[in-house]
Amino acid sequence: PLLSQGGGKRAHPDNRVHLQGLLAALDPSSLLRAIYPVLSSYTSPDNEAFPRHSLSRAALITSGSSIFLLDAFTHLLVYYSPHAPDSIPFPPPQDSLLRKKINQVRAERAITPHLHFLRGGVDSVELFESHLIEEQDAGLAGAVPGLGFVGFLDTVTTEVRAFMQSG
Repeated sequence: PLLSQGGGKRAHPDNRVHLQGLLAALDPSSLLRAIYPVLSSYTSPDNEAFPRHSLSRAALITSGSSIFLLDAFTHLLVYYSPHAPDSIPFPPPQDSLLRKKINQVRAERAITPHLHFLRGGVDSVELFESHLIEEQDAGLAGAVPGLGFVGFLDTVTTEVRAFMQSG
């Protein structure tokens, strides 16, 4: 997110001063958005699926949506999952609900956020993924099962199946 140091790299002193000035001038709701971005999902450019997800890869996996909008205050990222159907237009049309939401956010901000359109499996999605907060078992190699949201869902599924079969 905005406060990260870019993967362990040292931030330039001018960037730190800019960030300090920016954060000091923000109202509380904007400051919250700058520190903790908002992730929403869309099944198509005209259908919002869920207005707020957790910032985890598990949310991307479990949502079943094809398009995600990440509002990170200084950046707006539209991410199309690698499994998005080819019938969904990329980038979203200007008259779509998603594009209207993007235009509204950009018009209301004191600082116009940079807009990025990213396709999973085609474009580099490093900027999008840098805003995610990873859980220990969110599909990562070597993860310990049972810890985190995906592990919780797996445990519930297994226990429900066992309960239904014993019934």
